[in-house]
Amino acid sequence: MKKRGMIVSLAGVAMLIISFSIAISVLQSSGMSDGEFLLPDVLKDVFDQVSDKTQIQPGETTFFSFDASDGTKTLLWGIQVMDPQMGGDISISISNIYGDDFGKFKSNQPVFFETLDITKPDVYNFNVENKGDKPVTIVMMFTKNPDDSKSVINPNSQFGKFLLPLAASGTFFIAGIVTTMVGIIIIIVDYRKNRSSNFV
Repeated sequence: MKKRGMIVSLAGVAMLIISFSIAISVLQSSGMSDGEFLLPDVLKDVFDQVSDKTQIQPGETTFFSFDASDGTKTLLWGIQVMDPQMGGDISISISNIYGDDFGKFKSNQPVFFETLDITKPDVYNFNVENKGDKPVTIVMMFTKNPDDSKSVINPNSQFGKFLLPLAASGTFFIAGIVTTMVGIIIIIVDYRKNRSSNFV
């Protein structure tokens, strides 16, 4: 019986093992394997300002401020819920010191990002309200002019060191699955051909 299918399948399994090894190595080096995934810790060079972990009780509101000084054209802001729960909703409203409204957002996701176009330098307040029935712990993240951020395109940045290996891991994972499936198909085809030849 031909062994080409087995060889192809073993090559696919080897790719899957490499994929998992890379992923585990990246997670361990970033500290994500310690049980708490904190996005700003993983992507240290991406954000200009990160808040402390803040707990918000049900029905209460906490505000976070960001000073969009001269040169800020776009503000990327995000929120991470450290302890996401079913039915937990977060409401975010943006205003300035004069009470002008710059948008309201709702999220029930562990991580939520949006952009804000800055028309003039100002201090923007992000009012975060816990709409759920249980306390939540959150972290706010801010980045000025994300399109110009060197950390996103710099492979030596924390972002690059984290993203590029994960991309390689994903590539190996997909290639491993495809190769393994091809190997299994070859094994089945060769088995049927071998069985047919035995009856001739």
